[in-house]
Amino acid sequence: METRHIAVAAAVLVTGLAGCASQPPALGGTTAKVTIDGKDTGNPHAVRCSQTGWAWTIETPDKTKGFTAVIDTGDALSAKSVDFHDFGGFTGTYWGEIGKAEVTGAGGKYTITGSADGNFTDNPSNAVTATFRIEASC
Repeated sequence: METRHIAVAAAVLVTGLAGCASQPPALGGTTAKVTIDGKDTGNPHAVRCSQTGWAWTIETPDKTKGFTAVIDTGDALSAKSVDFHDFGGFTGTYWGEIGKAEVTGAGGKYTITGSADGNFTDNPSNAVTATFRIEASC
């Protein structure tokens, strides 16, 4: 009888662990849909979201071919910066006087739209301004 209880307990433990392993993390298991110049960039993309004070950072795990966006959720919702690094074939920046961007949303669901100055991988010597749209759920 004791052996049966141990076997049942072990089965419950293994089942419980398998169930826990399939749970996404509270932050970091999110995705974003991104377009550059209206073109799909291979969506959806895994992103990590973190918050420090009123600032949210939304970024891809891969920094060499990814993006980082920082938004402010304080008094007024605003985009602080967006950097693309060979993402969808584009490397460019929105920050301050470079490009433009705005953000809408609340509660961890944000859409950032705007333009970034940079270049495309297939023509790196040609400076361009590309439009972008990032839809992220954090």
